[in-house]
Amino acid sequence: MNLPLSTDVTTSQRDARSWTSRLSDGTSTRSTALVLGGLMLIALVLRLPHLAGKSLWLDEIYSMLYARMSWPSFWREISTREGNMIAYYLLLRGWIYLGDGQSVAKILSILFGVATVPAMYALGNQLYGRRTGLITALLVSVSASHVRASQWIRSYSLMLLLLVVATWLLVRGLERPTFRNWLLYAIASALSVYCHLYAVLALVAQLASLLLLRRKEIPWRQLRLALVALGLLLSPAAAYVITHNAGQLAWIPKPKLWELVHWAVFLAGAGSTGVAYVLLLICAGLCLLSFLDLWRVWVSSARSLPSWRQAFPALWLILPVAISFLVSYLKPVFFFRYLIVCWPAFMLVVADGIANWRSSRVRTGILAIALCLSLVSVGLAYKTEEDWEGAMRYLLSRVHDGDTAFVGTGMAPLVYYSSRWYAPGAAPKLALPDYEKSKASLSELARTHRQVWVVVFPNFAPEGRTVQLLRALQPTYAVAEEKKFKAVSVERLEIVPAKSQGEAAKAP
Repeated sequence: MNLPLSTDVTTSQRDARSWTSRLSDGTSTRSTALVLGGLMLIALVLRLPHLAGKSLWLDEIYSMLYARMSWPSFWREISTREGNMIAYYLLLRGWIYLGDGQSVAKILSILFGVATVPAMYALGNQLYGRRTGLITALLVSVSASHVRASQWIRSYSLMLLLLVVATWLLVRGLERPTFRNWLLYAIASALSVYCHLYAVLALVAQLASLLLLRRKEIPWRQLRLALVALGLLLSPAAAYVITHNAGQLAWIPKPKLWELVHWAVFLAGAGSTGVAYVLLLICAGLCLLSFLDLWRVWVSSARSLPSWRQAFPALWLILPVAISFLVSYLKPVFFFRYLIVCWPAFMLVVADGIANWRSSRVRTGILAIALCLSLVSVGLAYKTEEDWEGAMRYLLSRVHDGDTAFVGTGMAPLVYYSSRWYAPGAAPKLALPDYEKSKASLSELARTHRQVWVVVFPNFAPEGRTVQLLRALQPTYAVAEEKKFKAVSVERLEIVPAKSQGEAAKAP
């Protein structure tokens, strides 16, 4: 995620002049609200550009299709294989009555993203104090990873907001153990899971962190009630996961150690660029400062509520990643985007590192550079991730009725953009043959179709059926035309002349 402004408090006269010092030394609630309002405005301004001009990526297209489906079709999809994110889909289906374009759909996520700024302040303030809370809010407002997630037509920004609220209620429930606080914690936690199933990993970290407290620090009656309520609320989700495994995660490859770096870069800078790696190095240093402070607090007051406040964000940052990475050696589930559930913890730990870094010219300079790099990362986050719009426009402008196309993963983009660009029944009518049957009867395919179109989407691992199809077609067809777009390419294959086929067959 992304970085900061120099702010810390020491006994020196210079720190007494810093704005964070003034805020921490008795600033009124009104002044804090004004600062938060300004940060929310910054967050809004950074999340609004390029809403219409950037092509949707594949999962966003699915979100738009689910939002526009008839209710019977929607429930059929949800009940069979797309139960994840159901809470978000239901909200989106209501939201698009304001307008079903991609800009309107993205504004819903942006609103949740902007609301996360004060929520993260409240959590940072609850854990560390007002100064660190304000630093956290600043980091959130300029975080490229969060800007990116706030522009996606997906559930991530809502899930993060709910996780932050649930965590705030957890902390509040430990300090003021009322049944109301703990029941609200259970409700917010359950809603986060219905926005994305990987939120469970954050909840595991939350509950595991209670092991760091002495038994007398835990309000057992309220906790038991909350766990029962949470179990009941999540029982439909658990039943769905157990009974509706249709290979939804089969595309995730086995993880490599480098994927951990990829995940960390995603949190720090939202993309694998030089800027993001520099930001990651700075963030890593700040996290180290926070961990050192955690060690000092733990040595002096182990298993107390103050030491738990310090240790909890670190556990939240590390445990979900460790669990998913280790489980992936049995069943691949580790995917950097899904591990965005650790992002709030990352922001908190980095903010605490800034607060614990003693003021100096070096600190001021590095944090100023980090802030600039963060804003550069925000600009890079506006770029198109997958240009399905360009690929589908190219394909539809060149095909004719009856042409054969193997669109693979591109079926959803083809359906979505056809419905956006053409009147009902006016789009080109393509033959969309079955991949397996086509491989089994290539002679029949070659006899009836001198050319075929293939949409290739490597994604994070090559799409197996497209790779196998192209390999099977290679002796008979050759690429006559290819157009590459961001993360997607469209190929037109033509029958290889008989002489060329013979030469190809003789080739070693």
